Amino acid sequence: MHRLAMVALFVLSSYAAATVAVEAHDVALTMVAANLGYQYAYLGPEDAVALTRPGVVILIRPGERLFDVNDRTETVDGPPPHFYQSDLYVSATFIGRLRQIASHYPLASLAERSEVAGRSNTDLDLPTQVNGAITALDVRQVPGQQELSVSGKGPANVPITLSLVGTFSSEIPDVVLTRTKVFTSNDGRFSADVSVAPGYFRGAYLTVVASSLPGVKPQSYRMVTQAPNADVSVPGEQEQRSIR
Repeated sequence: MHRLAMVALFVLSSYAAATVAVEAHDVALTMVAANLGYQYAYLGPEDAVALTRPGVVILIRPGERLFDVNDRTETVDGPPPHFYQSDLYVSATFIGRLRQIASHYPLASLAERSEVAGRSNTDLDLPTQVNGAITALDVRQVPGQQELSVSGKGPANVPITLSLVGTFSSEIPDVVLTRTKVFTSNDGRFSADVSVAPGYFRGAYLTVVASSLPGVKPQSYRMVTQAPNADVSVPGEQEQRSIR
C-alpha cells in the first residue's frame, strides 16, 4: 500500500513538473499578437480567439489542434493552445506558423501597424493589462436598412469585436453571421453599423456580443428581427378595393 502511494505521488509530481515546463516555454497569445501585428479579440459565442491582419482572419480555439485561416483549416504542429491565467498560451512552433502567415499578409504602413497593436504611438508596443467591462451596449435596427446600429462603452483605446449571432429555430444551432471590429475612443465610446446579412429571417433572435481583450468583461444584447420598414404602410402592399 505504501509502495502504491509512493508511485502515485511520483506520477503526480512528474505531471506537475511537465505542466510547469510546458507553461514555461509557451507564450501568451496577446504578446504574440502584438509582436506580429495581429489584432486580438476573444469571441465569446465561439469560445475562440480571433487574430486579424488586413486580408486574413485566424480563429484559434483552446484545447484544439485545428485552427482556421480564412476559409481553410490547418493543424497545430505541437501542443494545442491552452488557457492559463485568463490568457491563451501557444507553443514556439505555433508562433512560427503565425509568423509565416503574417509574412503573407503585410501591413500597409507604420501607422496601420501602430493601430493594429492598439493605437500605440510606437512600433508594435506590447499592450498593458487592461481591466474593465463593456457597458451601455445599445442595438437598434436602422429604419429602411438591413443593418443594426450598435453603440456602447468600454476601456479607452481598445479593440472591440462585435459578433452577430442568429437564433432562427429551436431545432437549428445558433449561427455566427458577422464579426465587426472597431476601436473605442479616448473616452471609451464605440459605435458601428452592422449588417444583418444573411440573417434576414423575420421574427428571429439576433444577439450582438461585444468582446475585447482579456480582462475586459464582454456584454451581449438580444433583439427580434423586424422588416426594414416595419412601421411604414406602403400603398402598393395594401389590398386593392376590387378584390376586397
